[in-house]
Amino acid sequence: MDIYLTNHANVRNTRFYNADGQVLYKSETPGSAFSLHKKTTISKIIPNDSPDDMSDRFAEIATIEWHPVGSRLTYGGTTVTISEFMPIKGILKHHRVFTAPGDGRSFKWHLGVHHSTLALNDDSKTPVVGRHGGNSRLIGQARLARLEIFPGFEHLVDIFLITYIYVEKKRKDR
Repeated sequence: MDIYLTNHANVRNTRFYNADGQVLYKSETPGSAFSLHKKTTISKIIPNDSPDDMSDRFAEIATIEWHPVGSRLTYGGTTVTISEFMPIKGILKHHRVFTAPGDGRSFKWHLGVHHSTLALNDDSKTPVVGRHGGNSRLIGQARLARLEIFPGFEHLVDIFLITYIYVEKKRKDR
């Protein structure tokens, strides 16, 4: 499953859409660029089956409250600090580990130099989410930023996108 980003430079204010151009998710972070305490709202499209009203609606699925220390995630009716839900791992602090709610498996984000990737946090280290593109080119077409959700993990897209927004923002802030 491929999910494209309209604004890979700022994952806190972007739309996530499929190959057909249908928006699936959006992230919005209102406020000044200089504000220390921002709140990102992540919403998911709720398709409308009514022939009288064919407009799609969004439903909030999570929020991230950004603080210099103690950022908080609200998801599934529960609010926790990011450090509780997705603690830092590794000597260089380039990993974040979390257990997917409702799934029970542990996953590890690797915050690389150019992008973040997600794998199972076990001996298999099975790739789960890959990040591609997002480059502008002098010659040829620009490549769109794309998240590739590997087969067998599509049912966890909500939590993957929520955690991706957090780790990608942190990666870019390094």
